[in-house]
Amino acid sequence: MKPRFTRPCELVAARGQIIVMYTLILPVLLLAMSFAVDFGYAYVARTRLSRAVDAAALSAMRNINLGNARAIEIARNAFNVNYGSAPGGDVTPPTVSIVITTDGSNNTVVNVDGTATINTVFLRLIPGFRGLNLASHAQVTRPKLIMALVLDKSGSMNRNGGAQALPPAVTSFVGYFDNLNDRVAMVSFSSVSSVDVTMRTNFRAAITAAVGGMGFVGATYASGGMQDGFTQITNVPTAPGENVVKVAVFFTDGWANTVQDNLNCPPSTKLNFGGCAPPEAAVGWCSGVSFLDPVNGNSRSCGATTFPSQVAGGPQPLTQQNISNDAMYRALQVANNMRAQNIVVYSIGLGDKISQPFLQQIANDPASAGFDPAQPVGKAVFAPTAADLQAVFQVIASKILMRLSQ
Repeated sequence: MKPRFTRPCELVAARGQIIVMYTLILPVLLLAMSFAVDFGYAYVARTRLSRAVDAAALSAMRNINLGNARAIEIARNAFNVNYGSAPGGDVTPPTVSIVITTDGSNNTVVNVDGTATINTVFLRLIPGFRGLNLASHAQVTRPKLIMALVLDKSGSMNRNGGAQALPPAVTSFVGYFDNLNDRVAMVSFSSVSSVDVTMRTNFRAAITAAVGGMGFVGATYASGGMQDGFTQITNVPTAPGENVVKVAVFFTDGWANTVQDNLNCPPSTKLNFGGCAPPEAAVGWCSGVSFLDPVNGNSRSCGATTFPSQVAGGPQPLTQQNISNDAMYRALQVANNMRAQNIVVYSIGLGDKISQPFLQQIANDPASAGFDPAQPVGKAVFAPTAADLQAVFQVIASKILMRLSQ
């Protein structure tokens, strides 16, 4: 078989076909490239715009306690910082609209709308495509907060600087929340518990005055304080389907060391008893077991040698260790009851006489050995010294505000 040789005229025809095909395909390739470049840049810019809008919405909501005007100003700054400068240049600077309103349940609503127009590189060759308009929207609804502060005012607070540091830390803390719409109560406890500020709006002045006037004396009846805080929260009526966040903040500088129960020492058998945890006894701060009338806080004498222990499920000797174990167990049961009512519990510990595992359990902190992910998750934070108290209260405030803004 003889080889076939291509004639020059056939080569010319083939080249002509390739040129025609190339001429037809090249515009398609250029158009595809223009789409890839311009819309790829548009995607990046749209992502930046969305991030900036989200940041502005969350920032406005977290600062709503400062008033709408200030919250909007802070939100605009957050938008600008997160949007940054656009590579390639925007046709016009981005614009943002921030509106704060309320919904049908009187919950605060923040609406943020951001727009930007970007230059195109290739698509600008097509009439009407010199720029691409981008838009993003974010809405954050802030539910009402129902919160109880449960504060330790035991005598040990005079030994670690807590008596001086707690009032300004609490005053600063309540300033983070909405004085007109949120509801906050304050409970304090030592050997007995008291409700110092009942659950209310317009709480800041009342709590500032109450915490500033607290006297620090006595033991640590933690379960009584927790129960009073629980009652304040559950006494607030809420409508079916109403969007609220319920929170308890528990502060202490030591072990729970006092319980209330019936003892065999008539005529009055219900007494508060205990008053000295092992870490405090070890450094000579206290000793023995004290008995008090839970109504007036007056000391009582009692010859009982056992008490009805909830940990053991029966009588146990009246020792400091047994009472403290029971006091912590009872406080934890109240915290569990709170979580069963969808109340988030946060805990704050001051100094070196606290039990961190106990406070982690109280809060259902993920760091706790008994952490239950099925229950509302809180946080336990610790202030090594009184100088750290302001900062740890701010940590808890940010956690609560984050939950309100989700």
